[in-house]
Amino acid sequence: MEDLLSPEKKSRILDCIIILGTLSFFVLKVIYSSGDLTPDSIQYVLQAKDFWNYKVNFPLGYPLAIKTLSYITGSFFTASKVVNILSYLGIVLFSYRKKFYFPQTLVIFSFYPFMGLYTYSLSEPLYYFFNYLIIYCVYRISRERFSPKYSIYLGILFFMLVSVRFSGIFVFAVSILFLALLTWKKNYPVRSYVYTVAAASLGVFLYLLINYMYCGYTLGNRSHLHLAPVSVFHEFIPHFVISVLHDFSLFNAIMHKGILSRISFIHIYTGLGLIIIALLIVFKKRKKLSNFNLYLLFSFCGILLSIFYSYYTTVIDDNIRIKSNAFLYLEMIIVFNIPRHVLNSLKVFVLLILGLNSFTLITHYKNTAHLLEKYDTFIKDCDQKRVHILYKNFKNKKERNDAAVLFFKMRLIDKGFQIDESESPASSDSGCRINTSEIIRMNH
Repeated sequence: MEDLLSPEKKSRILDCIIILGTLSFFVLKVIYSSGDLTPDSIQYVLQAKDFWNYKVNFPLGYPLAIKTLSYITGSFFTASKVVNILSYLGIVLFSYRKKFYFPQTLVIFSFYPFMGLYTYSLSEPLYYFFNYLIIYCVYRISRERFSPKYSIYLGILFFMLVSVRFSGIFVFAVSILFLALLTWKKNYPVRSYVYTVAAASLGVFLYLLINYMYCGYTLGNRSHLHLAPVSVFHEFIPHFVISVLHDFSLFNAIMHKGILSRISFIHIYTGLGLIIIALLIVFKKRKKLSNFNLYLLFSFCGILLSIFYSYYTTVIDDNIRIKSNAFLYLEMIIVFNIPRHVLNSLKVFVLLILGLNSFTLITHYKNTAHLLEKYDTFIKDCDQKRVHILYKNFKNKKERNDAAVLFFKMRLIDKGFQIDESESPASSDSGCRINTSEIIRMNH
């Protein structure tokens, strides 16, 4: 009995419960939601459905993964969720197999913001998987030396990373700069560094070449994303700082809207506190700061600056999804350096949040099975497998991106229907017609 309650056994039991709890939450989130979809999700699935002809501004890696798994699942929607769950399990199993901060990794990827993003049909989960493997390779190089093995691994991993999200180029740039610093600091052979940079650069270049051959653009057509200049110091920087601090708050993990609204005023202070804790850890260990911790700090600052640049130059979503990669490094600085007894307390906190969110889903959200039945009842009599969705105002993003409308479109894609969208159809249009207001009403 005494052995059963040893700290090591308790830690392992908590680890198993967290894995099961996280997977259960993933399943519940998919069942008790409107699919967890965004406009980007629809684009990914359309690209997966017509891979060689449907050319958008997204890299090919995630749609290709969806398309491959759809042959097994029979559904693009299900395939997108399976890709994400496999990405989570891939990180957990790799961490366990390599004994690479396993308990810490489990806490990070089973908590905010990752536990929420994994249920969405988005490329981030697959991106985290490849990014995590790159972090491990840099960790090994920082503890050992450059080797042909890690050079080859980094070449392959950077190819895969950029094939999932173009922002992988920023991770590439930060990693190469850090390895240059490491080479100088530890007096590694410059030739070994050059070989590693060449392999990683080749991986990035090869994917960008493939992307150019695919759609005529190395990074996609980005002309529509350019922003009009704004005041940097009076407008942009204050907004960016407040946005980062708000999104870095751990209390955003709570799904219950009533609780979340009552504590919304502390988000900025919580986010600031998290950054201060990371800086205090670095300051406390400044004389004995490991090269790996230096890499995490270097990457956090570099990725955050890249996000700053992206926000200033292009139109991208202002949410934790975009900032999550910088947040990953911030969490690693903190969680990888906290004492074991604090880590176990953090595991309990993660389990409480998972339990609260699972309870919130079951009690406050509707099962999507009845919604799918309504969709199938409507479309079963549609001729020529074609549906025309009518909008009150097609330019209204709120109407166009409503969760029910996106879920309905996903169902049509899975059933092989052609989708037409406008405010008023031509009289010659065949197939079924449905207003967005009708689709939204089905959800109530």
